[in-house]
Amino acid sequence: MQELIHFTVQKIKELLEQFNEVQSLYLSKSFDFDTRFDGFLNEVLEYFRTKGNTSYESEVLKIMNMIATVKRGFNPIKMEKIVSGRRELLGGFSFNGMESIYDILMEIYTKENKKLDEAEELISGIIVSLYQNGILDDEKLKDMNSVPKIESFWNSLVVQNAAISGINKKLRLSIIPEDIFIILEKVFLKLI
Repeated sequence: MQELIHFTVQKIKELLEQFNEVQSLYLSKSFDFDTRFDGFLNEVLEYFRTKGNTSYESEVLKIMNMIATVKRGFNPIKMEKIVSGRRELLGGFSFNGMESIYDILMEIYTKENKKLDEAEELISGIIVSLYQNGILDDEKLKDMNSVPKIESFWNSLVVQNAAISGINKKLRLSIIPEDIFIILEKVFLKLI
C-alpha cells in the first residue's frame, strides 16, 4: 500500500533532526552518545520495519551488528579480538554507521521530495490553464478552503476533462489522491 508522501517526508525530516542531535553528541564526545545513537538506530530500524522496507532494514541491522561486535571486543572487519583502542575503534565504526544512515535518509528524502515537486509542477500547470480558460477565478479559489471541497473540485475536473483525467492517472502512479489534494491546497494558498 502506498503511503502519504507528505507523511514520509515529514517523518524523514524528523529523523534527520534527531540525526543532527546524535551528531552533535558525537562531536562533543558526550558520554550520552552511545545510548542516544542506539536509540536512534532502533527508531530508524522500526520505521523501516513498519514500512516493510527490508533492504534499508538490513542496512540498519548491519550497522547495529558492527557496533555491537566492537562493543563485545571484536574487530568486525578482521574478526580478531581487540587488544587495545576499543573506544577509538567504536568511535570509528559509529561514525561510519552515522554516514551510512545519513545517506539512506537523504536518498529517501530527496526521492520523495522530487515526486512532490514534479506533482506540484503538473498541478500548477493545470490550475494556470483553468485560470486562463475562465474555469477558475479568484472567487472560486477562495471557496476552496477545505480538503473535501478541493477533493470534490478535483474529482469533477477529472470526470469532465480527458486531459486532466490523464494527468490524474499519471500523478497516481507516484502519489496517492490525498497527496494530490494537499498539493492543490498548497497551490491555491499561493494564489490567494
